[in-house]
Amino acid sequence: MLKKQINNEFLTCPVCEGSGKGKHGLACSNCGGMGLGTFSHGRFFYWGLKLGRAVIELDHLRKKFHLALNLISYAIGLIGLLALGGWVYLASEYTIELGAFAFWREKHILILIFWLSIIADMFIIYRFSEEERRSFKIRQFKYEERNKKVDLPNNWDELRKLKTKYKIDVVGGFDQQALAVVEKAYILADKLKHSYVTPIHLFFASLSDQQVAAIFSRLNVDSRKLLEKLKERITKITKSEKKTKLSGSLKEVLIQAYLAASNLGQKKVTAKNFIIPCLGKDKILKEILYDFEVEKNKIFNVILWFIINEKLIENYRIYRKKARFKPSSNMDRAYTAVATPTLSHFGYDLTVAAKWGRLEYCVAREEETEKIWQNFESGNMGVVLVGPAGVGKNTVIDGIAQLMVKEDVPRSLKDKRLVELDVARLVSGVTPAQAEERMLVVVDEVVRSGNIVLFIDNIENLMGITSGTEESLDLSEVLVGSLERKDFYCLASVTNENYIKYIEGKPLGNVMAKVEIKEPLDNQAIQIIESKIGHLEGKYKVYFSYNAIAEVVKLSQRYIHDKYLPQKAINILELVAVKVAKSKGEQSIVSKEDIAAAVSEVTNIPVTKVTETESQNLLKLEELIHKRMINQEEAVKVVAASLRRARAQLREGKRPIANFLFLGPTGVGKTELAKTVAEIYFSSEKRMVRLDMSEYQHPDSVKKMIGDASGTLGYLTEAVRKSPFSLVLLDEFEKAHPDILNLFLQVMDDGRLTDGQGRTIDFTSSIIIATSNAGALYIQKQIFAGTSMEEIKQTLINEYLNKVMRPELINRFDGVIVFEPLSMENVVEIAKLMLAKTKQMLEAKGIGLELEEEGVRKLAILGFDSKFGARPLRRLLQKKVEDVIANKILAGDLVRRDTVVINTEAIIQVEKGREL
Repeated sequence: MLKKQINNEFLTCPVCEGSGKGKHGLACSNCGGMGLGTFSHGRFFYWGLKLGRAVIELDHLRKKFHLALNLISYAIGLIGLLALGGWVYLASEYTIELGAFAFWREKHILILIFWLSIIADMFIIYRFSEEERRSFKIRQFKYEERNKKVDLPNNWDELRKLKTKYKIDVVGGFDQQALAVVEKAYILADKLKHSYVTPIHLFFASLSDQQVAAIFSRLNVDSRKLLEKLKERITKITKSEKKTKLSGSLKEVLIQAYLAASNLGQKKVTAKNFIIPCLGKDKILKEILYDFEVEKNKIFNVILWFIINEKLIENYRIYRKKARFKPSSNMDRAYTAVATPTLSHFGYDLTVAAKWGRLEYCVAREEETEKIWQNFESGNMGVVLVGPAGVGKNTVIDGIAQLMVKEDVPRSLKDKRLVELDVARLVSGVTPAQAEERMLVVVDEVVRSGNIVLFIDNIENLMGITSGTEESLDLSEVLVGSLERKDFYCLASVTNENYIKYIEGKPLGNVMAKVEIKEPLDNQAIQIIESKIGHLEGKYKVYFSYNAIAEVVKLSQRYIHDKYLPQKAINILELVAVKVAKSKGEQSIVSKEDIAAAVSEVTNIPVTKVTETESQNLLKLEELIHKRMINQEEAVKVVAASLRRARAQLREGKRPIANFLFLGPTGVGKTELAKTVAEIYFSSEKRMVRLDMSEYQHPDSVKKMIGDASGTLGYLTEAVRKSPFSLVLLDEFEKAHPDILNLFLQVMDDGRLTDGQGRTIDFTSSIIIATSNAGALYIQKQIFAGTSMEEIKQTLINEYLNKVMRPELINRFDGVIVFEPLSMENVVEIAKLMLAKTKQMLEAKGIGLELEEEGVRKLAILGFDSKFGARPLRRLLQKKVEDVIANKILAGDLVRRDTVVINTEAIIQVEKGREL
C-alpha cells in the first residue's frame, strides 16, 4: 500500500524500490512499470518514455523523413502555382476576355499539373492540422480544477487502472527542443559509458539550448568557464559496461519540470524548466553555480523573466483567442445585457481593455488574487484593496480583468465584465445633487445589467458628497445599500491612511472586505519589475542584467523610504536607462554600478562600491581626523573604527551608522570632532544637523522635534528626511525633556522615527552624536589625579549619567567616549590649526602669514581657560589677529604680496612685498 502523496513527493516502485530488479506489477520503468510519479492538482504525473540509442536514432530518422515529405509537398505545391501562372501568361497573349481565364473549364498540361498540385496542398494542410492536434501541450488547470478535491487510489493496482485524465504522462508536455535536450543527455551518458543519465548530464545538455544560454547571459555567467567546470565533473563519474538508463533522480527532475511549467502557465516544457530541478537533485552542481554567484532564487527569477516576456509578446494573440466570445461592447456572450449609457460615459471597460492587451501584466500577486476570490465566494459582495501608493493595487485589478477574459475565475464571476467608474468625472462640474443623481443612475444600470463587476479607484472620493437636503444620501451610502442587498459585485482601492480616515468603522467599511496589498519585497519585487523591463529596454535601447534589477530592489528598499516598491525602483531604472543610453550609447549593458550611482544621485548617499582611494582614506581615518583634531586619541580611535565597519557594511542594517555619546568639559573638541566626521565621512560640514537640546526642555517640544498632524514640520525629522546621509549632533543632550530622550530610544534601536504626519523617517544612513557636560568637573579632577579613563567612564555612567538618562538609553550608544581636558601643549597645537585657516584666507588675497613659535605660545596662554578649554582661544585670535589684519587691509597698510608676521611678542607686523 502507498501513502497518499502531494506536491512533488515521489512514489517509488514497491517491488524493486527503484533498483530495477522487480519481477512484476506496477513498478519503476527500470522493471517495466509506469515509473516514478507524484500526485498534484488531483492527478498522478509520471515519466513514461523509455529512451535508448535505437529509439533515439529511429526518432531522428522519422523526423528526417517527415521533413523530406514536407519539402516534397511544398515543392509540388509551388510547381502547381507556377504552372497555373504559366498558363495564365500564355492565355493572355491570345485574348483579353475574362471568360477565357476560367482555367477549371480548360484542358491543358499546365492545368493538369496545377490540379495535381492541389493534392499536395491538401496534404500539407492535413499535416499542419495533425501536427497541431498532436502537438505536445501541458495540461492546464482552471481555478475550479485547482481547488477541486479528487480522491485518488493509494495502491499501485488501482492507480494503474486510473482513467487517462487522472493519469498524465509528462512526456506529452515537452516541446521538441526539450525532448532533444533529454536525448542529448542520454547520448552523452551513453558515449561516456555511464550507467545512468543523471541531472548533471541533463544540465550540461541544456546549455546548448538558446534560451538557457540567454538565461546565464543575463546572470553574467561566463559560459565557457561553466562548461569547463561541468566537463571536469562529468568525466569523474564512474564508467560501466551496463546499458545506460534514466536515473530515478532524472525522472524526478523531468516531472518537476513539467509541474513547474504548468504552475508558471507555460504551454510546453522547455529546456529552461530543467535548470532548477537539476540544482535540487545535484548538490555539486549547486556548488559549481554558487562559485559563479548564481543560486536558485536568481535562476528562478530570470526564468520567470523570460516567461513574462514570452507572455507579453503573445499577449494580444492570447486574449483574442481566449476572448473571441467576449464582446467588445456592454453585452455578455449571450447578448442579453441591458444597455448602460451613463456607466459607459463615466466608466472604462477593463475587460475590453484586457481583451485587446492594453492592461499591464500582473505578476507575483497570486496570493492577493486568491484572497479576493475567497471573499467573493464566501458571500462578500465588495472587496477593497488597501495599500500605499505605488505598490500596484491597480495592476492587481488589471490582472483580475485578464483572468475574467480567460474565464479563469470562480463560477459566480464568469461571463461578467469589469468596469471602472471614474469618480472624478462623475462629480466634476456638477452640484452635489446632480452628482448624487448620476450615482443613483449608475448603480441602477449596474444592477439591471446583471453582468458587471464595478471597480472604484480611490473610493474615499465618494465619501462626504451629498446634496445637503434632509432626504439626501452620501454617495457612498448609495453603494452600501446595493452591496447589502447583494445586487452586484464591487472592487475598490484606497491608501492605508484614507482607509483608516474615511472607511474603517464606517458603513462602507462594514460591507467591503479588506484585502491588503503590501509593498512587494525581495523576489516578489524583482519578478514584478522584470515585467516592466521589456518596455524600458525597447524604449531606451539598453540591456539590463539580472544583477542590475536585483540591485535596484535592494538599494531602493534600503535607502528610499518616502516611496514604495515597485514604483520607486521603476523610477530609478528609467533614470538609469536614460543616463546609460546617453553616456555609453545604445545597446549598452546597465550594471550594478550604474544602479548604485543613480541611487547615490537621488538620495545623496554614497552607496557605490568603496573605491581604492576611499578605502585608503578610511584606513588612515585617524590621521585625517587629526589634521583638524588635537589629542583625544581614544575618541578618534573609537569613532574611526565604527565608521570603517559601517562603510564595509559590517553593521546591523536597521540601526544608524553609529551612535556616540561624547562626555567631557566644554571646549575640549566634542563638537569639533563631530564637524570633522561630517566633513570626512559625509564630504561636507553642511551635512550636519545640529540641535541645541537645551531648547527642548518642555513636553510640548516633541511637536517642535517631529511635527504634528496639523501640518507643522518637525525640525529633526524634516532635516533628516531631506538629507538622510548626514550627521545629527545633539548638543547638551541631557538637558532635553525625558519625552524627547525617549524618541531617541527608537531612533538608535530601529533606525527610524515616525513624524507628526505619519511618515517614517529613516536614520539608518545617519550618524548620531550626543554631547554632554555631565560630570565635567569630576573628569578634570580625576585626570589630574591620574585615574584611568576606563574608571572615569564607569563612574560617569553609574553615578552621573544615570541621574539624567535612562539606563536603556545609555545602552543604545555604540560608544560612550570621555574627552580629556586639554593640556597647554594641546592648546598651542590648536592655535596653530586655527591660524592655518587664517593663512588660507590670506593666501587667497595674495598675502602671506608667518608664525613665530613663541608668539603662538603666548597667544595660546592668553586664550586658554581651564574651565572652558580652547573655546576662549577662538575669540582671542579673532581679536588679536584677525581684527588687526582686517584693519590694516582696510587702511591700505597691508596689500597683495605683503607678509603678515606674528612675532615672538604675539604682535602683528607687516613685511612689505617687493615692487614689480
